[in-house]
Amino acid sequence: MLFQTPKRKAKRLPVEYRKPEPILQKVFGTEMPPQKVLVEIYFDQKGLAAQADVFYNHYEKANWRSPKGTAYRNWKLLAGEWIFNYEQEQKL
Repeated sequence: MLFQTPKRKAKRLPVEYRKPEPILQKVFGTEMPPQKVLVEIYFDQKGLAAQADVFYNHYEKANWRSPKGTAYRNWKLLAGEWIFNYEQEQKL
């Protein structure tokens, strides 16, 4: 080595940290009403991340109750039906 090259220090940009919402999952993630984060994760795993907000807002508006007024017990069953119906609509 004839010449020593000066060492460059990498400029570190400040990282904006966003505090994530704590997940308060008790059993299998089926407690009602679900946290929006869990719904987004579930739909993302199924490949339909865009439908998570539509699903959550629809059932939130209905106060997580059926048209007859009975409370739903498992949001994952509702999400599965939602995804199935959405995929069937896309096929048509």
